[in-house]
Amino acid sequence: MSIDQEIALTILAAFGVVGVLTSIGVYLMVGMAWDEFKTSYRRSGESGEARPSGWSLLGRACARKCPACGRGNLFRSYFEMNTACPACAAVFWSHEGEWIGSMVIGYGVAVSGILVSWATLMFFGFSATVQMVVPAAVAIILGVGVVPWSRSFWTVFLYISGEMAGAKAKPIR
Repeated sequence: MSIDQEIALTILAAFGVVGVLTSIGVYLMVGMAWDEFKTSYRRSGESGEARPSGWSLLGRACARKCPACGRGNLFRSYFEMNTACPACAAVFWSHEGEWIGSMVIGYGVAVSGILVSWATLMFFGFSATVQMVVPAAVAIILGVGVVPWSRSFWTVFLYISGEMAGAKAKPIR
């Protein structure tokens, strides 16, 4: 095994360890928010509907739907997010800087794609030019491709943590 292959395997192993630790951290963070969500779901002004399950919220995030009602779309277009739900009028991001969480998700996905593609290309001995061009293309594709889902998952997290504002206006029908 060449030194480049050893370096590539070391990078992939380190990436795997960091991925496991990150997954544990996300699990704990969402778990703590979920426990608070269970106890504080019936806040004043909330409807008498049953609290959505975790799987339901995950499905809403994947479908890019409102985490509060599951009916309204989060997005007008691929990049433009609605300020409020068209079905229940829940405000998605009411505070300045709430976009940072979704940006971190997108950045993490892009960097992960760079590291995995670069280490794979290095392991198989591709040229230095290919090792620069392919990871750059992967970063652009993943960075742009994950935008709506990173925003959607972050909005669900804001909903679970109680940071998403409730309906401030009558629903638009």
